[in-house]
Amino acid sequence: MAKDTQNHEAPREALKAGGALSGQSRAPQNWRQFQEARLFSTGDRATLTFYLGQEVASIHFDKNRGEIFFRGHNVKNMTLNQEQWELLQQFGEYLKTHGAALELSQAYEASLAQFLPLR
Repeated sequence: MAKDTQNHEAPREALKAGGALSGQSRAPQNWRQFQEARLFSTGDRATLTFYLGQEVASIHFDKNRGEIFFRGHNVKNMTLNQEQWELLQQFGEYLKTHGAALELSQAYEASLAQFLPLR
């Protein structure tokens, strides 16, 4: 299989014009799956892409619609396992560590609370 030699840094500059895109993650060490994550956020949306095992995963939040998507699927239509719930909860904490997405964190946590399983 050929090695991917495309320049993946060039799109970063284009994305910065529309919102904030993080560089290296500033997440705490216990969030190792977010260490190489990339966050793109605007005033009402945030998308985090990260490695989950050997695959790339994403969490997307749309504040205006109050909807959360995990790997492209709306969480209200999913049955999530414990690891997935933990990732969704950690995303809320991750948003708090990034100034560009800080205003989204409270709205995200309110939306996530609607889907948390009863414990």
